[in-house]
Amino acid sequence: MDILDSEKRRARNIIWNAARDYSFEPEFKVYDEDGRADLYWNSIIGAARKNYGADTIDALFSALHNTDQEELYEQLVWLGLENAVYQREALHRPALPALRRSYAKRVLSHIGPVPSEELPVLLEEAHFRRVLGETPYLMPRERAMLDALEFSGDLEGAELARELLDFLRTFCHFAPGNHESTKESEKKPPILRKFFRKISGKPSSVHSFWHGYSEHSAIGQGGSDTEPLQRRLSDKSLAQSEVAIRKFIQDYFGQPLYDPGKTAELEHELCVDAHRLCHLYFAKGDDTWDKNIRGFAGARRKEALKLMKLNRAVYDEDAVRHRASIVRLTARIKHAMMAYLQPTVLRSSSGSLDSSRIWRAVYLDDEKVFTKIQQSDPGNLSVDILLDASTSQQGRQATVAAQGYMIAEALTRCQIPVRVSSFCSISGYTVVTRYRDYQETDRNDRIFNYFTAGCNRDGLAIRALKKGLEDSPCEHKLVILLSDVKPDDVIKMYQNGNYVDYAEANGIQNTAIEVRSLLKLDISVICVFTGNDKDVPAAHTIYGRNFARIRSLDQFADTVGTLIQNQIRSF
Repeated sequence: MDILDSEKRRARNIIWNAARDYSFEPEFKVYDEDGRADLYWNSIIGAARKNYGADTIDALFSALHNTDQEELYEQLVWLGLENAVYQREALHRPALPALRRSYAKRVLSHIGPVPSEELPVLLEEAHFRRVLGETPYLMPRERAMLDALEFSGDLEGAELARELLDFLRTFCHFAPGNHESTKESEKKPPILRKFFRKISGKPSSVHSFWHGYSEHSAIGQGGSDTEPLQRRLSDKSLAQSEVAIRKFIQDYFGQPLYDPGKTAELEHELCVDAHRLCHLYFAKGDDTWDKNIRGFAGARRKEALKLMKLNRAVYDEDAVRHRASIVRLTARIKHAMMAYLQPTVLRSSSGSLDSSRIWRAVYLDDEKVFTKIQQSDPGNLSVDILLDASTSQQGRQATVAAQGYMIAEALTRCQIPVRVSSFCSISGYTVVTRYRDYQETDRNDRIFNYFTAGCNRDGLAIRALKKGLEDSPCEHKLVILLSDVKPDDVIKMYQNGNYVDYAEANGIQNTAIEVRSLLKLDISVICVFTGNDKDVPAAHTIYGRNFARIRSLDQFADTVGTLIQNQIRSF
């Protein structure tokens, strides 16, 4: 079966989307009987990687390699994975149950009488009959096999892998195949060794899979000194891949904020040292729809537009309380400005009489013999709001959008210049989306165009924000981040001569360094913490005392107001 390149690309994009990771080349893809990318199975493949990790999945299938019944084992393993992955994903992906039922109906429409020796087909039919609420007819041993194979979503990756291999040993007399020697494997650079799996000597990489086909693709080899290759598309050159990725990002996130030359300059300046493998894309943050965008990118853009509308709808559902929070926050900020910003004494024709100037009214006909106290121009302070738009914020998306809007609206009412952006990272690109700039006082509604996607490279996003602060017209600058404080990106960071994962302690340390670089310039930084209890220590490490967690809308104005008030006091 020859698979069209367009279907290979579509399968790859479905897997990337489900995995929330655009940085790897999927080794396993599934197509239907007509050679079209199978939406349901490729979604399961990507979700398996997201839920259980690449190392676990790769090690599991490596154990099947070079066995006599490799294809049989592989199909049984995927049937077990499907059941576990579905249970984990169904609550978070509303479309998945419908996709599963649709696939189940398609399976049963193709199945006639199944010989007992066709074990995978028999178990598949029985499994998907159960999906549709039917009771399959099975012999006792076959029923025992199916019961054992329908694994729970509660199992973690390592435990699930052990259970799957134990299933094969118990029912299929499985014994691990021959693997390449450890010595040979260690010759490969880590990023290639992680994904490398030798393919058997069959003339084609396309095999049968249920009622369709699967494709196994091998990853090329490199020398031991090879730099980590983070973006690989096997049917294109690296340069072509970069063009394709940039186009996808533009189609997904909207029109660029800067021309290519300006973006290239910023990349050259900012994507260095720890971020040397990264790229930048700055988006305008609009909600336009280009009907010419087709395929996966078009589908993702359409989904983003729905999320934008959802943000507005959720805000409007509780609009009274939201407006009340804006009023309270505005009052807190104004009070802080009156209390702590340096006042100016002005001569006036009304106000408090200045007795030392009465003679001017008598002899010079000068009416300005009164004085007024005027607080410092609020334009002396600018605020940048930066929203974490990674997938980890998905469940809080509408809340984060509302919080960003309320802060921006209160600052606008106080005549404080405010700029609002968000950030996430996809396939090596940190995407910074600009919703409104300092002078755009009537564009706060655009903050509802915020949506979540991909990972988050907080350090690079803060570095880009620092560069953008050069445009601020004000002496005093304040940065407010709304983040769950979980820096995590698939692109490795360069540190002490090595490439290490940008996650956990490494990501936290890098983010803290970038925050400190702002503080050294007397730029104040505060964090509205949107994460979980376990991430509070990370927030302490990065932001010190300058963060607060908002547990309810009723606390919002007082909590954020106190944070801003404390910073104004320090100016």
